[in-house]
Amino acid sequence: MNLQQKIESYIDTVDATFGIYIKHLGTNEEVNIKEHQLFQMASVVKVPILVTLYEKVYKGEIDLQQRIKLVEEDYVPGSGVFQEMEYGIEPTIKDLATMMIIVSDNLAADKVLSILGGTHQVEEKMHQLGLSNIYTKHTIWDLLSLSAGIPSQPYSLKLFDEIIRRLIDGEYDWNSIVFQESTENNVSSAKDMSLLLEKIALGDIVSEECSREIREILFKQHFQQRIGGLLPRNKKVANKTGSLGTMFNDTGIVYLPDNKGEFVITVYSVGNSLEYKGDEPIARIAEIAYQHFMKAE
Repeated sequence: MNLQQKIESYIDTVDATFGIYIKHLGTNEEVNIKEHQLFQMASVVKVPILVTLYEKVYKGEIDLQQRIKLVEEDYVPGSGVFQEMEYGIEPTIKDLATMMIIVSDNLAADKVLSILGGTHQVEEKMHQLGLSNIYTKHTIWDLLSLSAGIPSQPYSLKLFDEIIRRLIDGEYDWNSIVFQESTENNVSSAKDMSLLLEKIALGDIVSEECSREIREILFKQHFQQRIGGLLPRNKKVANKTGSLGTMFNDTGIVYLPDNKGEFVITVYSVGNSLEYKGDEPIARIAEIAYQHFMKAE
């Protein structure tokens, strides 16, 4: 079987909907499964945010060493570490970018978005890169608020706590825009997200130096249970995960040993209930691709 058939055979056994695009950057062998369908990116959106930031850095518009004071109103529920720290710390913009990726820090993501000038800046940059199926409409704060059935509104401690409570208790508003296949949402196709990773891998984001700095942050990713979960211990993976409700996502660049090259992979998945455990299917899909490319002549 070719790789497409191998992946299709596997996902037929999983009770979930997948959007998958895999491409070996040497042979150009591809896997296309609902590759143009739009899926909620969740924290995978932080890759387009990172790319947009670094383009502005290399244009001289933003200084990565500038320190940004974090105040209570900056705090965002969910993943990350900055929200656990005392108010008033002053990380650099580079610190914010790094934490946004490696521990998926939500506060850092929204702070970077504010530095960039808003979500529209990210969407415009993606479309300029030819990635017309990447849309960014919501901050992470708004995304989580709407997921919990709370209209977008400014920060308050009471609201912060209520969002956390609802999401921990599984009180999602499944009719919310964030769970719809709508361009008025943080959505992308698996193919366009993988093509963004391809540009990063090939040095096509501004320059090789700029692309390398982006890759270096992605290599520091702490969450390796999906794409990297079943790969050899000495794996080299640059990736970013995302999760929301029954959605489990991961996108990345996998570097193969023995001069076998590298491949980009994006897997978006939506299960049919909160019982859907999405780490293992993504890990298995990546493992199938890894083994296939390692055996290829």
